[in-house]
Amino acid sequence: MEESEESNMKLGDIYKNKENNSIIQIDSFATPMGRFCEEKIIIVFQQIERHNEFEIGSCPSFNGYGTQEEIETEYELLVPQEDLINYSNWDEIFQL
Repeated sequence: MEESEESNMKLGDIYKNKENNSIIQIDSFATPMGRFCEEKIIIVFQQIERHNEFEIGSCPSFNGYGTQEEIETEYELLVPQEDLINYSNWDEIFQL
């Protein structure tokens, strides 16, 4: 499943927190216990962080999730998945 049927969020989309500018990337879509079409889709995201001056990444232990509405309340789309080819590294995205 590449894209949620009830949302326009796509795997790889990058969002910026409206208050503190933290960055998340849409990682996957899920339903409770795999109950497809029975439950509201949950969107799983990675928190992208600068670990030091050379490393940027995420830690799977700190992935987050929410509905599209919950995420869009706190985050705004920064880079759509289809535009990622315009960036050569995370530094360019962090500069946005």
